[in-house]
Amino acid sequence: MLILINTPLDFEVFTTHHMRSLDKKLVVTAAEPSSRAVMEFNAAPAALEYAALVGIAPEDLNPKVFALHPLAVRIGNEFYVRSIQRVNPDMSLTFYCAVGNGIVLTAMEPQPILPDLERRFAEIESRIGTPIITLGCDCFLRRLETEHLGALQEASDFFVKHRVVGFNTYGEHFDGVHINQTFTGVVIGGLR
Repeated sequence: MLILINTPLDFEVFTTHHMRSLDKKLVVTAAEPSSRAVMEFNAAPAALEYAALVGIAPEDLNPKVFALHPLAVRIGNEFYVRSIQRVNPDMSLTFYCAVGNGIVLTAMEPQPILPDLERRFAEIESRIGTPIITLGCDCFLRRLETEHLGALQEASDFFVKHRVVGFNTYGEHFDGVHINQTFTGVVIGGLR
């Protein structure tokens, strides 16, 4: 679906995530970009290397682990999450986003979601005023994380307060980059 909106109102397109980079890195040494599959990290089976990175047995890898232990590619000074979708029988990993040979992925650690959203919305609202509406796309892995941490109602209340409408997604786009585990949207401000 494509929606085009024309408005005389102030607006801002944004993306945000609540991740902090760690010092742990994985290098993709074998991948099939067309299927978004990584066969090897650091010349070893991808699932084994990822499981060792997060400190669990490979058989314990699941969507909750992927949501709580994401990986990201660094472009300039920004980190863009590359979320893992599943473990395959050959111990490769399928991602929701583009991956390729030679990219370096950094381990990320989720921080609390609400302080990040509050800070980001406060910055935007200081520039364009109280929003009439925010059209938002929130990655479903953030929702899984929020449910797991028991903060779903608090997040829902925040979205209502800031007039956010939208849906959970399996990947977001911002400035032509496909990203995961983000909240991406358009804030439309009122007349000043």
